[in-house]
Amino acid sequence: MRRIIVGGLLSVALLTSSCKQDPALPETWSKKISEGKSTKEKVKAVETLREKHMSPAMVPMLEKELAAAKKPEVKSAIARVLGEQKSKSSVDALVEAIDPAASDSETKTLNKEIAVALGNIGDPKALPALTKLLKTKDNFTVLAAIDALGTMDAKDAFDPLYAIATDDAIEPFITKKAIVALGNIGDARAVPGLVKAMFKERKGVSFYMESSFALYQIGTPSADALIPVVEGKDKDLLDWAQKNNIKDVALYAKGTQVLGDLHDRRAEKTIVSFLNFKSDFDDIKLIMRMRAADALGRMRSKEGVKPLAALLDEVEANARREYVWSLARIGGTDAVAKLVETSGKGPWGARDESMRGVAMLGSDPAVFDKASAAEQKLFEAECKDDPEMDECKDVGASVKKHQEKIAAYKLRAAAAAECKTDAACWVKQLDAADHGVRERAAYELGRSGNVAAASELMKRLPETNLDTRLAIIQGIDWLIEDSKDAMAEARKSLPALEKQIADEKGKTEFVKVNEDLRRLLVKLKRG
Repeated sequence: MRRIIVGGLLSVALLTSSCKQDPALPETWSKKISEGKSTKEKVKAVETLREKHMSPAMVPMLEKELAAAKKPEVKSAIARVLGEQKSKSSVDALVEAIDPAASDSETKTLNKEIAVALGNIGDPKALPALTKLLKTKDNFTVLAAIDALGTMDAKDAFDPLYAIATDDAIEPFITKKAIVALGNIGDARAVPGLVKAMFKERKGVSFYMESSFALYQIGTPSADALIPVVEGKDKDLLDWAQKNNIKDVALYAKGTQVLGDLHDRRAEKTIVSFLNFKSDFDDIKLIMRMRAADALGRMRSKEGVKPLAALLDEVEANARREYVWSLARIGGTDAVAKLVETSGKGPWGARDESMRGVAMLGSDPAVFDKASAAEQKLFEAECKDDPEMDECKDVGASVKKHQEKIAAYKLRAAAAAECKTDAACWVKQLDAADHGVRERAAYELGRSGNVAAASELMKRLPETNLDTRLAIIQGIDWLIEDSKDAMAEARKSLPALEKQIADEKGKTEFVKVNEDLRRLLVKLKRG
């Protein structure tokens, strides 16, 4: 009897074991998905597979389940997983699952997920289907299709994307996406529409950021179009601007900015002349001069040094900051004497900018000892003229803060006195405790032409101080422009740069400076 009981228990155990489902087998998940009691249960099965047991072996099974599934929610979940797997074998199944007549939200979501998946896979075979999705009435699906086509550099989709980008009746956020896609595709035929997009606004939305970046991606053909714009020779664009109530100064300022980004010096003479731009309105005059200064700094325009130095008496702090920043980028040491002079002129905000310029270009630490000693008297006089300023509530405390800042500037001059033109010395300064010393080191190395400095600067791109990061980006930009060897050296760090940009996406503190980081990535990829 005992043997019979034991034998029975053993049989039950074996039977139970044989009924267990192996999560490594595709048929296990096929059964869970197809035989789920509800849509929710089937979607959960797909998500569980995705999170815990997904492997390439599951792809053929999911392709079959995508075709067999009845509910769009289940199909959407499967499409999402197939997109993440990026197998070209999935393209046909995904395209077949598109519902052109989608009217309910679930089916519209399915089409959107399929567009995203096809973009992730990146197989040109999907281009016709993605192009058709541009005509769907669901905006989210259109956005996903645009993103996919842009990611795939789909030149065959240029015409419909250009039509979307230049159609003023389309929702602004869709226009923005189409502009981004055109930039990624890089077809020079987009330049005329992108140039106009820089100056358009619809429903209070500007397209300048997207269109200027797209023009940068396209490169030389963009500069070819913008040079006559800033020179005032593009009659057609001037006529169009007048009809659309766009001021000439907007054409000059934004065109100059993009030429500065591209380092195209063919319009250098015209841009230098903008430093003396005249207007009945001070704000317009200063904006034009500031944009010209920024562009000349990026170009390292030696022709700009003398006229920039002549502007340093400007008392408006933001304007003086742009002029100083430009000189610091150019390496305009001929302007140091004027910077020292103006560090004792105007309100503290303006004097501060001049001292910053001395710190970025000078090499005499004693200058800052004199500036610190003079600050008490200068600030007292400033507060006498404008006693309502917040800083004038406690003159002594404010002067102390100013002197602490001046002492920090002295560190940069001390580093310059030590390093002079020694690139190896400046590389060491990239790790200095003071962010200003690191900033100056980056500019010095960028202008040095030292090939080995490219890799050292690339390592420091995660720098968290924004001014210093911008200097590092600019330094690399100059080095790779001047030397093929530096370009080759910097390109070795492309994967790390791509990861950094992806990781920092959405971090508000880096949004502005990372526009330049993205431009650097474009330049490195272009080679």
